[in-house]
Amino acid sequence: MRRAVLAEGGGDRVFERIEQMRDKAEAALAQAEKSSPGERHVHMKEHMHMLESIMSQLHKEHPAPGMTTAEHLAWMERHDKLVDDVLGQMMREHKLMMADKECHP
Repeated sequence: MRRAVLAEGGGDRVFERIEQMRDKAEAALAQAEKSSPGERHVHMKEHMHMLESIMSQLHKEHPAPGMTTAEHLAWMERHDKLVDDVLGQMMREHKLMMADKECHP
């Protein structure tokens, strides 16, 4: 019953929306990786804006009051997974920028 309350409270829906945003960002990054260096910056700019939006949403999210310890841990695991996914995408994008020499050491 408590799980249903969490879902209705928006926690699950929020994470589902952020996961969809993450998947769209992944698709934009994949497109950038496939693009020629001359076209890549367009996809990378789009990707950067998507990641900024995702991180903003993740920063705003907090566990619901009254969660059990198990629910809180599950919430934290899901949140941390999304943060890890975003950081992984940022690292891939950085490698693209370095490969294109768009970023100077």
